[in-house]
Amino acid sequence: MATPAVKITPASNPPVLAPSTTSVLRTSPLLVTGAPGWLADAVLAKLATSSSPRPLIRCLVHAGFPESRLNAWRSGFSQVKETVLADLADAASLTRVCEGLSGGTVLHSAGIIHPRKTRDWYTINRDGALALARAAKSAGARRFVFISSNAAQGRSDSRDHILTEDMPDRPLSHYGRSKLEAEQGLLELHDKGRFDVVILRPCMFYGPPVPERHIDIFKRVIKGKLPMVGDGNYARSLSYIDDLANGILLAMEHPSAPGEIFNICDRQVYTTREICEAMAKALGVAPRFWWLPSLSSSTARVIDNTLAAIGVYSMNFHLLGEANWNVGCSSEKAQRVLGFNPQGDVREGYRQAVAWAREKGLL
Repeated sequence: MATPAVKITPASNPPVLAPSTTSVLRTSPLLVTGAPGWLADAVLAKLATSSSPRPLIRCLVHAGFPESRLNAWRSGFSQVKETVLADLADAASLTRVCEGLSGGTVLHSAGIIHPRKTRDWYTINRDGALALARAAKSAGARRFVFISSNAAQGRSDSRDHILTEDMPDRPLSHYGRSKLEAEQGLLELHDKGRFDVVILRPCMFYGPPVPERHIDIFKRVIKGKLPMVGDGNYARSLSYIDDLANGILLAMEHPSAPGEIFNICDRQVYTTREICEAMAKALGVAPRFWWLPSLSSSTARVIDNTLAAIGVYSMNFHLLGEANWNVGCSSEKAQRVLGFNPQGDVREGYRQAVAWAREKGLL
């Protein structure tokens, strides 16, 4: 499929930015990865209503994305001027994607959660992110916003122990380690005022529009077949998609964001049971679950680790193995430093998500 030609602008050595240059960032070129996609689309939708439209919004689209779906997606995002096919595992294609980004911003939201092989996490989430950042830096981009994950920090010691960014990072999965190693490499590339790196750690997203994998969860809740480990009272933080998009916009422009890591999540820390009961209420069904002992999660974790040691990934064992973890997070730092103002509530958020899914005939 042919893609729009990209004008080549030689790499430059831009002067150090002062805090007042926020307006410059708002009117500079923007590269977005992970589009079409749940999070990238939410950010692009907000940018479409901005009073300071970007002169160029380019999207990196994964090579192999179906052309018919891409054309349909383009019709809803007229503010995207260019789409370029590329592969995060192909450094040469990333150099081409970054041409003409001098003074611009990169929002890197692309990544892989459920791979075929363990090594894919590192190839895409770590190596791909670093290759893209190096290409962007060489092209003269001024800000690189990386969408990491709370998995980079790991779990907390108890339900009441809420994770903050200044606590030690102890990822317990290859996914989390791949994100953490990407963060570490990106911060080495950070050059304040010249190539500003900002790292955001969202938790599990929720809210409309709803991806297919979450529709499947809703259907399990309706049938009373959603697994619930132990008593379900494990701490969980979520990120309402609209709040997350707002947090990203702040990270793209705020003068205090560079060089920092921010959790972006709801104010309230929930439990697994509260989240699932909120889904059931939104769906209009009694909360009925497939109860499993906590030991089943610990056993699945052993199996998951054993498979990972030989490079094999099993989504079911992986997810069950994390089901008895406490992963409550605080977004207080983002609220204090960036002015992040999360409005999300799991009950209202899932009500909106279910309403959207029913409107689209998915439930």
